[in-house]
Amino acid sequence: MSQSAHMSDDSTGTAAHLVVSAICDWWVKSCVSSKGESSRLVIAVSGGIDSLALLRGFLLVSQLDVWRQDHGFPEKSDWLIAHFNHQVRGQAADDDALWVKQLAVQEQLYVRKGDRQTEAGQGAGEIDHASISEEALRRSRYDFLRRVAEEHQAKCIVLAHHADDQAETVLHHLLRGSSFSGLAGMRRSQPFEPSLTLERPLLGLNKSTLRQFLLEIGQDWREDRTNSETVWTRNALRQLVLPALDDALVKMGIRRTSSQSLLQLAKHSQEVETHLQNLADELLKESVLECGFAKFQVAPWRKRQPIVQREAFKQIWIRNQWPRKDLAARHLERLCEFLGDYKQPLSGDFPGGIRMTRRRDWFSLTPINLEESPG
Repeated sequence: MSQSAHMSDDSTGTAAHLVVSAICDWWVKSCVSSKGESSRLVIAVSGGIDSLALLRGFLLVSQLDVWRQDHGFPEKSDWLIAHFNHQVRGQAADDDALWVKQLAVQEQLYVRKGDRQTEAGQGAGEIDHASISEEALRRSRYDFLRRVAEEHQAKCIVLAHHADDQAETVLHHLLRGSSFSGLAGMRRSQPFEPSLTLERPLLGLNKSTLRQFLLEIGQDWREDRTNSETVWTRNALRQLVLPALDDALVKMGIRRTSSQSLLQLAKHSQEVETHLQNLADELLKESVLECGFAKFQVAPWRKRQPIVQREAFKQIWIRNQWPRKDLAARHLERLCEFLGDYKQPLSGDFPGGIRMTRRRDWFSLTPINLEESPG
């Protein structure tokens, strides 16, 4: 723990120290307190163990007056508690929302509640979770958090993801055949919008530590009965696949858990991803012909390995803020095919409404609507 972030041992235990240390370390290293920038935060709180540990950890850090002032940690008046009701659990979900609101009011915190149908401009009523995908629920939740951050003029959304979540994410991506970017899992701090980041202070701690922390301080939490339903992918991974892998490791005489192995894979993949991004950045700098959208010399690209080319194409989408939702591995591979031996002019359309044009010595990537606009 930071030298100036000690807490009284008579009021907190070991797990509490770990949680507070994680939050303090995140705040200092993520530079979210940059001079002249807003320190407003949106903290996502569902009412479960993870988000309650996050909130209680923040409340403990807010009591470290000297450390907080030295490091510009935001005061409680700059926090906004955001609770999203997915409307798949009926009255239980409504009770969770009320419980979180009462807790926020008790701690004198601002709170903003939302639900899937209201945010989408639809009528009220419970949603049949057999008819909606996890991705759709996730998208609704993040859309809500984005809007709340904009309303609150916050520069970051703080989430309660932890090490167990990271292991499940990496396993999910592994089974889907993801690239190094997917195997790298979640980052403690990562861009979400041009002026908004997602922050995960607890990513290095496992759930058992967070549960112990709440027990130490006497904080109860809400239980979500859908966490036991293996119809959801993450639940199936957590309750069926990971335990089976652990059993297999024991039989193989490997003295580590599947989660530990997956977290190690994430660490190595993050290192590879960072290296690829640096190589892609070099390629873009040495090959660019024009500012603006994307016009590049072909020759420098042909000297690079396809894995670097694919990363560079992905970076072009990111830097131009073009939609990437449907930009899959097969599209990146097809883009690389345009860099082959030149025989004739080529053009092709790609996700995000982007057109690739290849001429003998150069290629360009341009939004189709601008290419086709008059004048």
